[in-house]
Amino acid sequence: MARVFAALESAGGAGCVRFVGGCVRDVVMGRAPCDLDLSTQLTPDATEAALSAAGIHHVPTGKAFGTITAVIEGQPFEVTSLREDVETDGRRAVVSYTSDWRCDAQRRDFYLNALYADIRGDVFDPTGKGLDDARAGRVRLIGDAATRLREDYLRILRFFRFSASHGHGLDEASLNACVALREGIDSLSGERIQQELFKLLAIADPVNVVQRMIETGVMAHVVPGAPVNAERVAAGFPLTADEIQRLIILIGGRGWDDVLSRLTQRLRLSNRVADRLTEAAVAYPEADITASPADLRRHLYCYGRQATRDALVLRAAEAGLRAPAWQVLDEALSHMDVPVFPLKSARLIAAGLRPGPELGQTLRRVETEWIAHDFSSIVIEAAIDAVLKQTNMRRE
Repeated sequence: MARVFAALESAGGAGCVRFVGGCVRDVVMGRAPCDLDLSTQLTPDATEAALSAAGIHHVPTGKAFGTITAVIEGQPFEVTSLREDVETDGRRAVVSYTSDWRCDAQRRDFYLNALYADIRGDVFDPTGKGLDDARAGRVRLIGDAATRLREDYLRILRFFRFSASHGHGLDEASLNACVALREGIDSLSGERIQQELFKLLAIADPVNVVQRMIETGVMAHVVPGAPVNAERVAAGFPLTADEIQRLIILIGGRGWDDVLSRLTQRLRLSNRVADRLTEAAVAYPEADITASPADLRRHLYCYGRQATRDALVLRAAEAGLRAPAWQVLDEALSHMDVPVFPLKSARLIAAGLRPGPELGQTLRRVETEWIAHDFSSIVIEAAIDAVLKQTNMRRE
């Protein structure tokens, strides 16, 4: 990291590069920083030239947006030129480069994200409000909230996510602007909405924020048509940290299979996630958190372990099941083997049954009886005996 600072400052002078955004915010809030992003007064071309002169490998990962990624010993560091907005349309912005830290800070989303620090750790707060907000856990849109949102409607979702992860409550002015402009979410791409939604669902305790999104009508623009329910979220999210299961709890319920196809397309869900949601929806109607062990085994056999767990956690959320009770049920499921039908066509043929329609019919009938008798091997042996007797009678 020191090499990157030295390389850029050799071209732009002392203080031309600073840490920016999340890494500074998290240190101020007493958290471990994640990505170490940098801002610089140098233009992208000048940044590339400075890194090349210092022998630092770099990639123009987002040069069109002012970002060059320096790579030191395999670790990437994004370096973005200071920018100011020239034109915005709610989805993307036309920017120009600047050397003014204040201009760059004013185009950011929240005060607590508009913080910078030099390599010595001295923090710079161009808005004059970022440090106070970070220390207070206050997530507020910079300047006029509605103006910030109209520049990029994704900030509506970011406001709720950061309020859940870094905030203490919801800032009223920012919340009111998000609610008033919630239809702007409809103009966003499915990929951008999906990324923000999954980040929100992965937060340790997003319940209060998700409930407010439901109650204010914001969530209806995130997962349109889904039977969302604030009470189900409050009961279900504490049961699991799996964001896919939390999504199932959020959008699941009676009639949710009717909207899955549209949601899959709108959110641009991967085939893996879409298949998991579909399988849970198929298993859901028969899922029962009060089922006997035999019925649970039948459910496992018919729908598989993952779909069974996903359907049951939704049922648990609907029933308001407490976490300790769910953990007992989930633990029982995890130790319960998924039955495997032991009878193969080769064994029936060896017993004398000829290949053909009768063979398939016999397999299906035996499987049905085997399931109904809690997967008892006695059913299988009885079926083999019956085939042997039938074969002997034909020979006689």
